[in-house]
Amino acid sequence: MVTIEARHPDRQLEAQTLALRTGGTEACGDVGLDEIRIVLLEDHAEIWDHTTRRHGLQVGWAQLDLRTGAGNLSHKQPLARAMGKKVQTVFDATGGWGHDAALLSCMGWTVTVVERHPVLAALLNLSLTEAQRHADLLAAIGGRLQVCQGEAAQLLTELPWTPDCVYLDPMFDPRKGSALPRKPAQLLQRIMKPDADATDLFNTARAHCRRVVVKRPDDGEPLGAPPDLTFKGRLVRYDVYLQPIE
Repeated sequence: MVTIEARHPDRQLEAQTLALRTGGTEACGDVGLDEIRIVLLEDHAEIWDHTTRRHGLQVGWAQLDLRTGAGNLSHKQPLARAMGKKVQTVFDATGGWGHDAALLSCMGWTVTVVERHPVLAALLNLSLTEAQRHADLLAAIGGRLQVCQGEAAQLLTELPWTPDCVYLDPMFDPRKGSALPRKPAQLLQRIMKPDADATDLFNTARAHCRRVVVKRPDDGEPLGAPPDLTFKGRLVRYDVYLQPIE
């Protein structure tokens, strides 16, 4: 269950709009055991669950390191290298929290991020709104990030343009015996189910784009066939598939 709470009077109308977009309800007081609450504070927004005491998970991308050298925006990092030098437009088909989409837009790519879950889509739009509070972040995004709600596979077939790259970061069931995931992943798993149709989306992406990049756990199996290129990070890797559109 998703609820919305405005803890500042100036954000009451925004809370009502979010409730309509997410199918949730407005609430206050303690957060229930099966509840996820979007809390609108005066200068930022947070996500709370029943374990939250003083501060929840901050909505948005204000924590991004905007340095271009050793920071998040370095083009030497695996994600940027996986995009390649010729890519200009990216279709992020599995939006989630939108961290990678925001990162790519800050690095100069024009990104369309798609999320089918109404709560996550609303949070992505909220993250764009929250970015307006941070001049440096807003300047880095540079108007290059667009959020769409819908089924990515269908939208890919209907696009009047062809993206240079499709980016996939599907959510799977946690591995047995693995450590408890970090808080953002825990909340994500509570909001939405694993992507059971990830392979179908991958096949659709390959049929509609010359370059497909798939984010995988460092020890995870490839989503499809062996990739043409792989760029490894500390905990994840980026599998790159190259295929001309027939």
